[in-house]
Amino acid sequence: MPESIKDVNSCQDLVQCAYSLNGFEVEVYERLLETGPVNANDLADQMGKDRSTVYRALQKMLTCGMVLRETRSIPRGGYFHVYRAISRKELREKLESCVENWYKKMQSALEQFGSTDA
Repeated sequence: MPESIKDVNSCQDLVQCAYSLNGFEVEVYERLLETGPVNANDLADQMGKDRSTVYRALQKMLTCGMVLRETRSIPRGGYFHVYRAISRKELREKLESCVENWYKKMQSALEQFGSTDA
């Protein structure tokens, strides 16, 4: 993960920096884009990872809006969740908003910085 904004050199770096994600979490997002809606167990099997590891990544991306969760019913009773990634276009729009908000905050900080000098 990029340690600061000056370390952002790619789209993946920007996603990681904006949402405090690690490389594996971005990999889960990419896999969801490829596979479409899938439950955590199947995704874990596809990625060769423990279900709890994949589930934590899904929960983190769910919180930041990169992944959506749908509840599906089981015919004999019960339910399960499937996860799907938002489109790259939607993610780009979210990132643009993050960058714009960050820029406004930095501009405000710089204005305050300049006004404290005598």
